[in-house]
This record gives sequence, structure tokens and C-alpha cells, in this order.
Amino acid sequence: MPSSIRLLVPHVLVSAALSATVLSGCGADRAVPDAGPPADVGPGSRGDAGAPPDIEALPFDTWSYVPIPGTECGNGSPAVLGVNPHEGATEALFVVAGGGACWDAASCLDSDAAVHVREDYTRAIFDAEVALVRSVGWDDRAAPLNPFRTANLVFVPYCTGDMHSGDAVQTYDPGRADQPIHHRGGRNMRTFLALLGDAWPGLATVRAVGFSAGGYGVQFNWGHFAETWPGARLSLLADCAPMVEIDGPLYAIFRSRWNMDTPAGCSACETSFSAYDDHFDRAHPDSRFGLIATTRDRVLTGYFGVPDLPARVTSLAVDHLEANPTTRHYIVDSADHVLLGQATTLRSADGTLLLDWLLGWLSNDARFHNTRP
Repeated sequence: MPSSIRLLVPHVLVSAALSATVLSGCGADRAVPDAGPPADVGPGSRGDAGAPPDIEALPFDTWSYVPIPGTECGNGSPAVLGVNPHEGATEALFVVAGGGACWDAASCLDSDAAVHVREDYTRAIFDAEVALVRSVGWDDRAAPLNPFRTANLVFVPYCTGDMHSGDAVQTYDPGRADQPIHHRGGRNMRTFLALLGDAWPGLATVRAVGFSAGGYGVQFNWGHFAETWPGARLSLLADCAPMVEIDGPLYAIFRSRWNMDTPAGCSACETSFSAYDDHFDRAHPDSRFGLIATTRDRVLTGYFGVPDLPARVTSLAVDHLEANPTTRHYIVDSADHVLLGQATTLRSADGTLLLDWLLGWLSNDARFHNTRP
């Protein structure tokens, strides 16, 4: 299997295109207000009507556009899943999209800091985004070198501006009360996983790959993946989504305005970003998580307002990831944001080719190790 993956992965890593807009537009410095409107966590929205789709009735080996009743994009319309099932599959691969984040009128209403929060997630948008997934080759059932050719494939689009973590509705501008923003990404993910867990209860292997905002979503929902398929081998991967500590009120604003999902038993998560990985590492020791990151990520530096990002990334690696038995990192000294597209050329300080590290993640062998400047 490793040799076949080696031949496929360079083509696979076209998937970096999925994250071309991840967090772009959020890199500009922006004043962070100290207070904001309380979250309305009540239900009412256009996303609440309808019966759940029959996942088991979807056609095999092709992508289906599946609006999910009870879920919401930023404008209140239903969120969508892309589902490509395979008959008899015992494995599932989730691709979790990114595309910025927003938390106030300036970022949610006046700019494009987060994708799709003010529009319906239409079939046309889905077709354009899932085409990027298709270009990767993971859905090529005829390719003998494709390690996912017999897996169920799921594309999780992003349309809530909350890193797939929220459950709130905010009216950020009283003058535009007709434009509330539905930060329902966390609730949506729980709904998605419950639906798919019922349809595919016997999965032996579950993998989830997220890019930037989607990478944060993978980490925030680590526990929900594990709880949905408690008997499965779970492997998570996040590209350029380090949970570094954030100064000032920004993290508290995220939590308040998005009403972020906090795992039971993680009181430290209320004040610490990096506590999520620590908590899930302890709670789900049979799973594994890999982080790819850069020390000077130009997007995250401005987005989080952290001028000393290299020190924060190093602290995250040393104090958290390296201390956790199931987490590994691949960190390089660079200002780039999203690295999978460089898998065949990028080497870490110890000489490890990113491609080899990824193969180690897939196979869970010694190539999946901690490496940083």
C-alpha cells in the first residue's frame, strides 16, 4: 500500500486548491471590539424544514448534492453535504473545507472575510467546489493506486464563518436586522455526523482532512467523529490550522459570538485554544492527529493579531503536541499558508519530505513523527 500511495499522492495533493481562499481576506489587521451582541441560540430559520435524506439510497460512486434539513448556512438556508458512497465500504474519508471566518458586521457583512455566509449554497457553487475534490483523484474508483477507491467520500462545504464550531445567530448591525448571520457550523457538523453514523454504522476506518478553517473544524469536532464511530480507527489531518494561544479578547469573542461547542470535561477549552487538542488526545487515545504548519504563516499572523507567531507555534508544539502520544506535527520555517500542494518538494529541518510524512500518517508508521525548526 505505501508504494501505491506514493504514486498517487502527488496528484492527490492538488487538493491544496480547496484552500486557496481559506482565511484569505482575514489576514488584514482589524480592530477587535471588546463586546458584542449576545448569541441567539434559538432554532427558527429556513434551515429547519424537511425530512432527513436517505443516505443509503444515494447512488454509488458518484457525487450527490445533499441539502440537509435542520442545518443552516450563514444566511439561514440549508447547509449541504457532498456524498460519494461506495457499495460495501468500511472506510470513510471526509474533506472539510475552509474559507475564512467572521465575527462582527465588518467581517460578516461588509467584506468577504468568510465564504458563502450571505448566500445560499447552491448546486452551482457545489459543482465548482467538488470539482476541486474530483481533480484530486480520490474519487477515481478505477485507479488501482487510489487508496480511497473503495471508501465512502464526504465533502463538507463551509458556509457559516465559525470554523465549523458554532451554534448561534447574530444580528451584527441593527440597521440590517434582515441580515442575521447563522453561525451553525458546529451544530451542522453534529447533524451531518449523526446522519452518516446512522447510515454507515460499521465503518472500520474514518479519516478527516481539513484545510485552514476546515483544519480547525477537524480539531473542534475530533470528539464528535470519535463518538459517532467509536470502534473505528480515526485519523485526522489539519493543514495550517495551529491552535496557538491568542492574546486579548479575540478568542473570547469567537466563543461568545459563535457559541462555540465545548467538549464535556474540558473546562480549559473555555480560555485556551490549544486545550482542545490536549483534551481529545486524552479522551480518544486510539485516534491520531497530524498538524502541518508554518512558523510565520502570513494569514494567521494578521488574522489572530499575533506578532510573535513563531514563538506561539513552537510553544504549541513543545508544550502540547509533543507531549501528547497521539498527536504529531510537521512544522517548517515559512510564511506560506497551506502546504499540501508542496508535498513533493517541501522538506522539514530534519530532511523529511512532506510526502513521506503524509504517507506515514496514512499508514501510521515511523515516518509520521514530530519535526520542526
